[in-house]
Amino acid sequence: MKKITLFLVLIFIACEQKAQKGPQNNEVSMTSSSSSEIPDNPDESIPYYDRNKIDISNLRVFYEGLLMADLMIHADGMFDAETKWRFTLYQMIKAKSNHHIARSAYQLSLMGVPLKDILAMWSPDYIDTVKNPRIKAAYEYLNVASNLPTKVTADTHAALRMHFVDRQIAELTDLTSINASNAVHDHILPIVTDQETVDWAAKNLSSVGWKVGLNKGTKTEQHKNPFVGKRLETAYQEINSQWKRDDLSAVNPDFKTDWVNQITGYGIPRITFDRDGDGLEDPYDTYPNDYNTWKKPGLEKENIPDSSTPKFDVSTYDYAYFQPAVVQETKYPYSDRHLFDVEWTRQSSLGTLMMDSYLLFRDRAITLKMRWELFFVYQLASGCTHCQVHGSFGVFQEFESDYMNDEIPEEELPAVINYIQALMDFERSDLFSNAQKAAYRLARDAGPMPSRTTASHIEELRRYYSDREIQEILANCVLTAWLATTMQSQATVTDRKSMSWALRNLGPKGWNPGPHTGWPNEQRPYHMSELLMAVIGDISTGEVPDAASEWLGVNVPLAVDFDKDGVEDAFDGFPKDPTRWEDTDRDGIEDSKDDDIDGDGISNKQEMAQGTFPYKAESDGVGVADGTEIEAGTDPVDPHKY
Repeated sequence: MKKITLFLVLIFIACEQKAQKGPQNNEVSMTSSSSSEIPDNPDESIPYYDRNKIDISNLRVFYEGLLMADLMIHADGMFDAETKWRFTLYQMIKAKSNHHIARSAYQLSLMGVPLKDILAMWSPDYIDTVKNPRIKAAYEYLNVASNLPTKVTADTHAALRMHFVDRQIAELTDLTSINASNAVHDHILPIVTDQETVDWAAKNLSSVGWKVGLNKGTKTEQHKNPFVGKRLETAYQEINSQWKRDDLSAVNPDFKTDWVNQITGYGIPRITFDRDGDGLEDPYDTYPNDYNTWKKPGLEKENIPDSSTPKFDVSTYDYAYFQPAVVQETKYPYSDRHLFDVEWTRQSSLGTLMMDSYLLFRDRAITLKMRWELFFVYQLASGCTHCQVHGSFGVFQEFESDYMNDEIPEEELPAVINYIQALMDFERSDLFSNAQKAAYRLARDAGPMPSRTTASHIEELRRYYSDREIQEILANCVLTAWLATTMQSQATVTDRKSMSWALRNLGPKGWNPGPHTGWPNEQRPYHMSELLMAVIGDISTGEVPDAASEWLGVNVPLAVDFDKDGVEDAFDGFPKDPTRWEDTDRDGIEDSKDDDIDGDGISNKQEMAQGTFPYKAESDGVGVADGTEIEAGTDPVDPHKY
C-alpha cells in the first residue's frame, strides 16, 4: 500500500476540491431525510451478478482505508472495545445489515460476552434494561443516529454532555459513522459472509430471526477468513506498532499482512502501478501508458445483462428525495459543535482520510465531477444539508476548473447553476444521460434507506458502465455514508464560503441550511480548497504544518498515549496508569468518585437538577463559566444569553 502522510492527504484533498411523488412506506433505515416517504423494495428476487468482480475491495487503497478506520475505532479508547462492539451490534440490528450483525455478534462472543446478553439486544425494550445511565445515554443517541441522523438535535447533544466529555462524544459519533459506511457497503452489494461466521450465527442467532440471506453467495465468492478475534487484534497491532503518534509529518502505517485478500480471497495485486498517472492501476488500465485513455472501446457492452433481465422500473422507485430541512424546536440551543468534530480524532482519521483522498484526489474511472454529483444526490436524499452544501459546491468547482483562472464566464454561469439545480430532481430533467441517471438512482436510494438498493440497481449500472466504474460508484456511496452520518450527528457548522454559495444558488429551489449554521467560534476558518495556502504558509516560515488544528480553528492534541490504554494523554486524567483515565477536572479524583466532575464549583447533582452539564464547566461555549452565569442570572446553557 502506498504510504501517505496525513499532511499530504490534506494537501491532496485541498488541491482537488477547487473544488416527486411515489408509493408510501413508513419504514426508514440508516440515513433518511425527515419527511421522505420511500416505497417498498420491489426487486429483491433479482440475483446479484458476479459480486467478486464489482466488490469495492478491488480498490485496494480505498478498502484498506475502510479496514483501518474500522480497526482503529473499535480498539480501546474513551470507550473500551467491548462496549463499542456492543454499540456496533445494536446499530447493525437497526440497520438490518445481516453480515455485520453476524460479525459483531461473533466478535462479542469471542470476547467472552454471554450469548444471552448478545441475544437480549434484539429486544425492542433493550435500552430500558441498560442500568448504567451513561451507557444508556449512548444507546439512546444510537437509537436515533442509526436510523435518522437528521433527528439528532441540540437536545441530543445536551443529553450526551450530561454524561460525557466532548472527546468521548466525538468517538461515539465517529464509531456510528464508520459503522454506517460498513452497513451501506453491505446493503448496496451484500457482502458474502465467511463460512465460519455463518456457521456460528446460524447456530446461535436463529432464535432472533437471523438468516444469511443475500450474504450467502456462491463457493467462488465465499470468503474463508473472518475478520474477527485474533485476526482483528493482529491487524490492529500491525497498524499500532508503526504509527508515530507524536509526529505530525509521520507517514500512514502499512499493513504487514495482506488483509484485503485474506478477507476476500480475490487475489487482488498487493502492489499496484499506475504508470501514466491517470488514477487507474495498470491491472485495470487497457492503456497504461496513455494518460487520456484507460478502457478499450466497447468495454461496457461486455457487461450488458442477459436479455431476460428486467430493466429498472423507474416509476416504482420515483419519489421526492429532496426535502427542505426542518430545524426542530429544542430545549437547549446548539453550542460548541466544533469540539465534536471527529475528523481529527487522530486514530480514526488514518483510515477515513485515506478513503476520502482516494476518491477526491483525481479523476479515475469516474470523473471528479461525476463523483461530486453522486455525493450531492446522495446527500439530497440523506437530508444532510451540510453535505448538500459541499456536494453542490464541489460540482460547481469542477465546472470552474475547466475555465482559465477558474472563472466561469458570466454569460455561461446561469447554465451551470441550472445544471446543479436540476440534480435536485434529475429524473425529470433532460440534462442528464441514461447512464448518469442510473448512477444517480443508486446514490439516491442508498442515501435515505440503503436496504432499498438491490441487484436491480447493479443490473441497470451494467448497461452503461464497466465493473471498475461500478466499483467506484459504490465506493462513493460508502464514503458518503460516513460523512453524512458524521455531519448530521454533529450538526456540523458549514464554512462561510460554501454556505454563502448554497444560499444564493440553492435557496431559490427551496433549500435552507437547517441546523448547520453556527456561532463565529464554531465556524471553520478555512474552506478545504483554501487550507492548502495556510499549510504552505507554515512550511515557508519553517513551521511543521498541523492541518488538523488549522482546519478546526482549535488546538488538536497529538495522539501521544504514554500508558498505551487507548486514551491520548491530552484527555487522560491518569496518563501513566493504563487502568484509569477519567478525571475531567484533573483534580486526581476519578470521575466515578468525584462529586464535582468538571470542577466548576457546582455539584453533579445540582448540575443535573438545573440542566447544566456535569462534564462541561462552561456549558454553552461563550467563554463564561457556568457558576458566573448563574450568579449573574443568565442562562449557562444558552449561548444567546450570557
